[in-house]
Amino acid sequence: MRFAPSPTGHLHVGGARTALFNWLFARHHRGLFILRVEDTDAARNRPEYAQAIYDGLRWLGLDWDEGPDKGGPYEPYLQSRRAERHLQVARELLQRGLAYECFCQPRTADNVADGSSLASDDGDEENVGGANSFAPKTTLACTCAKLSAEERDAKREEISPALRLRVPKGADFVVEDLVRGTVTFPNDMVEDFVLVTGDGRTLYNLAAAVDDHDMAITHVIRGEEHLANTPKQQLIYEAMGWKAPRFAHIPIILNAQRRKLSKRDGATSLVEYQAMGYVPDAVVNFLALLGWSPGGNRELLSRKELVELFDLDRVVKHPAIFDTAKLGWLNKEYIKAAPVSDLAARVTAFIDADHRRTSAGADWKIIPSYVEKVAALLHDRVKTTTEVLELGSYFFTRGPIAPDPEAVAKYCTEPVAIDRLREVRECLARLEPFETHDVEQAIRQLAAAKGIKPSEYIHPLRVAVTGKSVSPGIFEVCSILGRDVVLQRIDALVAFLRAADATAKAGR
Repeated sequence: MRFAPSPTGHLHVGGARTALFNWLFARHHRGLFILRVEDTDAARNRPEYAQAIYDGLRWLGLDWDEGPDKGGPYEPYLQSRRAERHLQVARELLQRGLAYECFCQPRTADNVADGSSLASDDGDEENVGGANSFAPKTTLACTCAKLSAEERDAKREEISPALRLRVPKGADFVVEDLVRGTVTFPNDMVEDFVLVTGDGRTLYNLAAAVDDHDMAITHVIRGEEHLANTPKQQLIYEAMGWKAPRFAHIPIILNAQRRKLSKRDGATSLVEYQAMGYVPDAVVNFLALLGWSPGGNRELLSRKELVELFDLDRVVKHPAIFDTAKLGWLNKEYIKAAPVSDLAARVTAFIDADHRRTSAGADWKIIPSYVEKVAALLHDRVKTTTEVLELGSYFFTRGPIAPDPEAVAKYCTEPVAIDRLREVRECLARLEPFETHDVEQAIRQLAAAKGIKPSEYIHPLRVAVTGKSVSPGIFEVCSILGRDVVLQRIDALVAFLRAADATAKAGR
């Protein structure tokens, strides 16, 4: 099995799904999974995109098994380093009369008709044509196959020829696809196609076929938008007398409105989901369900279960729907099932990365024991790692916080609110120790002594400490933040309320 992306952009969910299906199939059948970077498009390739592919696959835990150098299994194959081998096969086809020189260049139509615009099998729906489409014809039929030897010699003096494969005429072309079944291409839909351009570049179909043969690829799993390339690659295999791999074209991915997935639907690049705090195992679980089903309405599956269950007979033909809500649900389930220490470690990594980006020095808030307390409090509430930082922002903010106007309006507009804050401050200032139970007991005893409900203190205290009207248990929040921070924030809200009151009086 191989995953063959092109480093012309970030690894998107379509490509990641293709890589995962290949990896699962290889692991299920105890085969090898190969990473081959199809980097022959020098004008569009970028080293940072290649690195993003490696990092994305490693983040998902999709390890590859083979590389070009002994002792270097993590070094992927680079197609550009195999150009001479591709040319060797093209020359052999020419010598055997199965290919011929074409002098029709420059012709942009050839670059479309031969499939070279489909630079890789990575399943990236943003960079390829529509599914179920046959290869387009060239705009002008090439007649170079009919040239005499003398005519070819004369033209060669002026033009460096391309090489075209002779496509047999007569019978239609049949692809036995492991997902789609028998697919027939009318004979006239596949014309003689370019193998090598006039400037010596080997194009996609030749390079892919040669590499798949030389790397002993038995199965090619890729997006169905590549189905139109398959007859051409089969023709190259037949011409060389090679056994072709089995092909399986998996369905495209659509959004909830059944349109092609795009950036308007949210993040489509794998690195974006990583940055949003999704867990790798949850993303793997989610991607596996895009076009494949384990049966029995099962959705939560461990990586081991996915390997045991995955095969191509349960891959569907119809498009897969990218359901962001389901991804969020799966991610939440994985976070809940993991130890609190795992969530805390992920949150700490996010904070550390943010400090590196902003050049801000680390402070007491990223002490691991502190982060673990926060993670434990929010563990069952969050869908992503970053939600710990969003929902619990008041845990990771230095100094006073700006209260939410709606929270102030709901619980702090009555004149007595300042009195309640001052009373609870005095109570908490002398509290020792400052643990959850102690904070709760002190506030409840204070309320009983004053003959009022504990909520009379709890609500304005929550606004002071969190800035919000809703939060996890305020006693736990206060205990985690510590007495000094709690007192500082009560003082800040009292000052804010007094200033607002003075402004209101001055306006009357």
